[in-house]
Amino acid sequence: MKLQERFNRILFNMSVRGIVNTPPVARGTCDFIALSMVQKRDVYSYLLAFKSFFRYQSPARVVIVADPTLDEGDRAIMRKQIPHIEFREAREFQRAGIPKGGCWERLCAVSEYVSEGYVVQLDADTVTTGPLPEVRAAIDDGLAFTLGTEDRQTIVPSTEISNWARDRLEPDSHIQVIAESKLAEVESDHYRKYVRGCAGFAGYPRRSFDFERMRDFSSHMEKRMPDTWNKWGTEQFTSNVLVANMPGARVLPHPKYCAPHRRKDESVFLHFIGYVRYSTMLYANLARRVASELRRAA
Repeated sequence: MKLQERFNRILFNMSVRGIVNTPPVARGTCDFIALSMVQKRDVYSYLLAFKSFFRYQSPARVVIVADPTLDEGDRAIMRKQIPHIEFREAREFQRAGIPKGGCWERLCAVSEYVSEGYVVQLDADTVTTGPLPEVRAAIDDGLAFTLGTEDRQTIVPSTEISNWARDRLEPDSHIQVIAESKLAEVESDHYRKYVRGCAGFAGYPRRSFDFERMRDFSSHMEKRMPDTWNKWGTEQFTSNVLVANMPGARVLPHPKYCAPHRRKDESVFLHFIGYVRYSTMLYANLARRVASELRRAA
């Protein structure tokens, strides 16, 4: 990590702690579940992500899939800020037929909670800065959504993405590209579409899928990638497949919803993905700004 990035990370870690000096959130009035997987190092950034999101979309339920590193002190901090928060242990979602780790427990949790209502998966490294009408419309209409990664992104046939990925395969290709190259080999009407979305922010309608569907797809892919299917990145690939094949699924408009290095004046939702997280002071500046706005609003 470069010296400037180290400085920006220190600045963020100092700034984000101000989020605990803002008022706790009441139970929301919107009929959906906000679900996140959180580890110890992400406690304060998660509170920033959730409280900035809550200003514009107020879920009635908040569920945390707790990484083993999350201790009682961490949970007490989170409960003080979100009194109605629900904790589930990550190990509860380690089940036969799917990989362990790599956020698979998170997707497994989603497969359980969609039996109860609409689920929005919210990553801890996100910040909401303005209204989210496209998200509200998707929830109200009972339709899936996912965060796009480039302009004018659309859901495409599996054969198209497989051809695209095969043309880009190299010895050191990312696991997602490798998986995409093999998607067309899966002979099932349930997996005919795909979107290169991001599981960091995605919406799953009630009863849109279940664990058996997820395990079925995992078994198809494991047969084609027996040595690598458990690698980091296969959970996001699976989420992309599941969302794309849900009727009426939508890709959130980019760059209104984007990573910080792609942001424009109209951007309202930023996902601070790792390799650009501390490239500027933006993350720290937004942490201070959100905390200040929440205090003033109170």
